[in-house]
Amino acid sequence: MKLTLLGVYGPFPAAGGGCSSYLIENGDTHILLDCGSGALSRLLEHIPLTKLDAVVLSHMHADHAGEIDLIRYALEFGQGSVPMQVYSPQIDTLRRAVFEPIETHDGMTARIGSLTLRFTAVRHAVPTMGVRVTDRNGHALFYTGDTGYFDGLTDAARDADLLLADACLADASNPNALKNHMTGEQVVSLGKAANCGRVLLTHRFGAQPVYPVGGSAFAEEGKSYEI
Repeated sequence: MKLTLLGVYGPFPAAGGGCSSYLIENGDTHILLDCGSGALSRLLEHIPLTKLDAVVLSHMHADHAGEIDLIRYALEFGQGSVPMQVYSPQIDTLRRAVFEPIETHDGMTARIGSLTLRFTAVRHAVPTMGVRVTDRNGHALFYTGDTGYFDGLTDAARDADLLLADACLADASNPNALKNHMTGEQVVSLGKAANCGRVLLTHRFGAQPVYPVGGSAFAEEGKSYEI
């Protein structure tokens, strides 16, 4: 399984950057996980829409789903196969002829091609799902989506080969923000508690300080990882 980081910023991009969007590939299976700003053009640098099997949205905030309508336009102009499956915890705005909207919920399991997805409800301002993606060999990626820290995240991320986690906050000084996002330190602690093989801090907010965290790194746009 291969993960490519298309966009890693939130809630808005840095100059020249894009918001949360990630391409997951496993053989002939291709999934777009979130589609914030820049997602479509960067996706097309890797695969045409005709090869995309599904779009999986953690939630419907613009920095994670803002380009879903651009994908709709492209599909309406014949640039991909329809209907395109779109997984999301909220599907009202996805009821379009070119989409097959699938509403996700806590504990739900789905199979997309050669990959199995398991969804976990996380803590954010709107309904949001973290997702664990597992290939046939048992290799696993866990993506938190946007979430405040809570104990259940450890079980959801347990033994994942790669943890891709919301690290929007530089510190814990804003208690209201902590309800919806994690700090870099919390992400690193989560990775250790869950025994994750690698930890990537994503959903970056501007020029975050570099945390002195062994075995963990800030997500960088354009990078790919074999899982």
